[in-house]
Amino acid sequence: RGGAYRSGTLVMIHYAKGYWGLPLFLRLHGSPFPRTLPFAVVSVAITIWLHLWDSGREEIVRSFAHPYPFQMYGFVIGFLVVLRTNHSLARFMEARTGVETMGSKWADAVAMLTAFDGCTVGSRSQEIGKPAMKQDHEHHNDHARFIARLTHLVSLLHAIALQHLRGDEELGNIVPARTRRQTNTTAGPELKRVRDRKEPKESAVEIADGPEDEGISGYLGTRAIKTNGKEETKLLAARYNHMGAHLIHAVTDDGRQARKNLVNPFLLREDQDLWLRCCAATPLAVIGGLDPHEFEELAELDCDRAYLVLAWIQALIIRRYEDLDGIRVGPPILSRVHQTLTNGMLGFNMADKIAKTPFPMPYAQMLSVCLVVFNLTMPIMVAGHINNLWLAILVNFISTVAYQGLNEVARELEDPFKPTHINDHGMPQLQAMFNSKVRAASPSVKKILTHWAQCDSWEVAKE
Repeated sequence: RGGAYRSGTLVMIHYAKGYWGLPLFLRLHGSPFPRTLPFAVVSVAITIWLHLWDSGREEIVRSFAHPYPFQMYGFVIGFLVVLRTNHSLARFMEARTGVETMGSKWADAVAMLTAFDGCTVGSRSQEIGKPAMKQDHEHHNDHARFIARLTHLVSLLHAIALQHLRGDEELGNIVPARTRRQTNTTAGPELKRVRDRKEPKESAVEIADGPEDEGISGYLGTRAIKTNGKEETKLLAARYNHMGAHLIHAVTDDGRQARKNLVNPFLLREDQDLWLRCCAATPLAVIGGLDPHEFEELAELDCDRAYLVLAWIQALIIRRYEDLDGIRVGPPILSRVHQTLTNGMLGFNMADKIAKTPFPMPYAQMLSVCLVVFNLTMPIMVAGHINNLWLAILVNFISTVAYQGLNEVARELEDPFKPTHINDHGMPQLQAMFNSKVRAASPSVKKILTHWAQCDSWEVAKE
């Protein structure tokens, strides 16, 4: 189907580390080597021409008594390349840290609100001494609606933040997340997209409840198997492969063109048309999809849409707190939720700092010029000190590819959010993994209270 997992299109590139890394020699997708070939071919061609030009080669041999001056130049170029590579790796990891902080804090906020609202349901005007927690263990509809709306908005906030980081303003690149497989409501409230709306102010999500007598649900549901003629129910586990990609989570209901078919492996391009097509090829999945009313509100802004979604979440929390049967924790405790959301925005802004601050142009310009000079002068030194043609070609090719390849690695990794770079952070995978965290952090109130009842029955061993 169109949403099938395609390696390298939706996730960060993962690779096996067996056999001493030798299988990586033949990997083309995401490799910097193709972009070094134009420089290597030109440099090798100059080497061949100098070797075949006898009189010119003899003049070169007489001119260079010792390669020491060129060795110093090569040392300086190597230092500049390594320094840029180190800074690029630092930018790459710092950006990843910002995104992980952002998602972690927002998922923590969902977990706290689920506990605050689910375990303190009841009227604020209830009698003194009456337990605040409901004893009938019924699924509270108001709580379910609140958590469903909350998980939808937090998932939307994360997707809008990732869109901002990669410079994507097209709201059509947000698609509905594939629904979680479950057999009953103990796994928490699930969302489904509302396609036909009668009124613009209707909720963007609905609660998809299932029958309560279907048994305990696993993460991917259950499966009936026969063992010795008896039918048993086996719990299915989530799949996780050795390449590090969540195959289930990174799938979206979208059949657009794979990004790897859009990017030229021999050229690092960043033109606007390719940028837009790469963003469309890597859509972000949101729990419950994007509501038409939300689409209209977000479309009025050209940038910084994450702050609008954050305002919606803050307003939702306050409204729930003001409800008679809403959140009953004290204001100082509830303020922790707002602080956690703010800390998530801090992580977002730290990642946005990397996205908005390019690698310094003077350094990049100087290094590019020095590398071109190195590629053009390297054949002269090779022709003057290596007599064998094939050995001269090999040495020249290896040197050019090594220097130019490290520079190409740095050029790509220093901008980890650009959708035209194959070696980016894999935005759809990050979004899908965040959706998994949010869903895990928002179990149903029935499951929470059942667990609490089991805790009450535990006996403490006395020494």
